[in-house]
Amino acid sequence: MSTTFADSARAAVVNGLPADAHSVVPLFPDIHGNLRGKLVDPKVISSDRALTEGIPTTDLLLAVDPLDEPITTLSTMGLKGGAKDLLLRPDLTTLRPMPWFPAAYLLLGDLYETSGEPCAVSPRQVLRKALDALASHGLKLKAAFEFEFRLFREGTWEPATAGLSYSPLTLSHVTDFIGTLRRYADELRLGLSVVHSEGAPGLIEVNVDPQDGVAAADTAALLRLVAVEAARRHGLSANFMAKPIAHEEGSSAHVHFSMWDEVGDNALGAAAGNRDDEFYRRAAWGMLTHLPALSLIYNPTINSYKRLVPGYFAPVSAACGPDDRSFALRALLKSPAASRFELRRPGADCNPYLTLAAIAASVHLGLIDRTVPDRGQLDRHDGALPTSLEGAIVEFRNRDGHLDQVLGAEFCTHYLQTREWELHAWQNAVSEWERQRYA
Repeated sequence: MSTTFADSARAAVVNGLPADAHSVVPLFPDIHGNLRGKLVDPKVISSDRALTEGIPTTDLLLAVDPLDEPITTLSTMGLKGGAKDLLLRPDLTTLRPMPWFPAAYLLLGDLYETSGEPCAVSPRQVLRKALDALASHGLKLKAAFEFEFRLFREGTWEPATAGLSYSPLTLSHVTDFIGTLRRYADELRLGLSVVHSEGAPGLIEVNVDPQDGVAAADTAALLRLVAVEAARRHGLSANFMAKPIAHEEGSSAHVHFSMWDEVGDNALGAAAGNRDDEFYRRAAWGMLTHLPALSLIYNPTINSYKRLVPGYFAPVSAACGPDDRSFALRALLKSPAASRFELRRPGADCNPYLTLAAIAASVHLGLIDRTVPDRGQLDRHDGALPTSLEGAIVEFRNRDGHLDQVLGAEFCTHYLQTREWELHAWQNAVSEWERQRYA
């Protein structure tokens, strides 16, 4: 019997990591897509109980805002719920070195209740649940995130590069950073394939190879962490706000995704030669139908909506079409093997786990929809999308109830409350712009 990576990873944890390994960092994504965890001695996670049941953490980390302030409107989780224990169960396939932290290894994992049930509001578990819905059709999701982010001089808003797109002269300003970024990404097996400049000062884009569902989200979360850590080592800061600078290009997280059947064929492959392919129409219709409500996931912050303005290739309506960057859903039907969608709505501030869960849920619901429009209706569809967090909250409150079945009703309620908290926090704030304009 061949030895899998998980087998060898388990052996490494149980029998001892390399001699110089003094720490393991078990990590999980919070509701915002940030990775949370703690350094532990390898012996803490080497027992069968730790590997099969998990190590303790707290649900408070799923119930705080971006500044770590507890969300007090949540009655059963976090501060008001007593910050109860959760168990982080390591996913041994994710074991890898932490290149910026000597002699340390990281492990991503899944959160469980102390009863052994999956934590319903854990983003990695929500993604697994949505992928199971696709699996009921015999389908597997493959995806890759294209992240844009801004490089600033550390402690300032001064861009680290000029704003010339796809220019080696622009990248030459940050060659040391790029070298560190690539080294970290290689050691973490992220499949970093492209780095280039984009059309705003300090704006960098990075592309990775496609991976299966959960692994694709893990890679996206780690890629953001890698960019921040690499920048820090060169006197820079990597910023993943959707719109850090007014009147300039925003930062996106375009998601390329495709569905593959049990024999390894691309489910979108037939659409490359058949304009009226039913699978294509169902998948695209599912995406467009649920795009207004799921904008709350793709665009989760007040700042997200400042990126979504006409003229910057940031989609403002629910439209789909072939190879056109103005569409929210771009259909790249190149060949049976390479056909895929590109969802262009998400910003760099999205939670990659929830973003892929929303995509999987949308495709699943398109596949079970009783009716689906013909290609002409689909191509003409140009539905309105929310232009603010407040508008996205309204759309999510009015979401199709089938989304709750796929993502989980408990998650949908929890997530909505976290976004309402963000809206109220913004409504209660007074900005310098207001002071200058109305004083």
